[in-house]
Amino acid sequence: MDMLILGLLMIKRHTVYDIRNIVRQFFQSMCSDSMGSIRSAVQKLLEAELVTVTEYVERSVNKRKYAITDKGRQQFLEWLHIPANLSLPKNIELAKLLNMGFVATEERARLFDEMILLLESTLSRLQGVQSAIQIEEGKATAITYWEADVEYLEGIKKTLNNPDVTQLANAIGDFQMLSLQYEIDITKFQIEWFRKLRNQQDI
Repeated sequence: MDMLILGLLMIKRHTVYDIRNIVRQFFQSMCSDSMGSIRSAVQKLLEAELVTVTEYVERSVNKRKYAITDKGRQQFLEWLHIPANLSLPKNIELAKLLNMGFVATEERARLFDEMILLLESTLSRLQGVQSAIQIEEGKATAITYWEADVEYLEGIKKTLNNPDVTQLANAIGDFQMLSLQYEIDITKFQIEWFRKLRNQQDI
């Protein structure tokens, strides 16, 4: 979760509530959206001086907005340059499939049907997110934000050796959409895999 949060803070400043809402909407398959987990991760980043916090009042409510530091940007980029090992995520729920032999055949069928329904619900949610995203609008919003927050823009340019901001916004947006498409494709594969398993007469 630490690096996901740093990635969000690479783009703009956020409150923990902003972070939770983004995780809840887009990244539930990557990490928990519990406020406790997010607060704990942010506190860890603060203690490591990878982020800073600014307190302010908005509509009589005290708020805390977090920003990534130069040290945080550097650590995030070092992590990003290590090739992704997509075999790492561990899902303890797979232990149920491993031990399904202990379950009676008719009960297995019911469980597989419910698993497929859950996956179909996940697929529908992901596809809804995909269709709702206005990617070009999002890219333009990022550029507008950076131009208004000169300190943040300078931090990005310094860390990334003065990139073209438009190219950066395009690349960020494109890979955000690709990661969503990856989740959609994986979910489609899981649905088909369990449908085939469900239809096997000897299972």
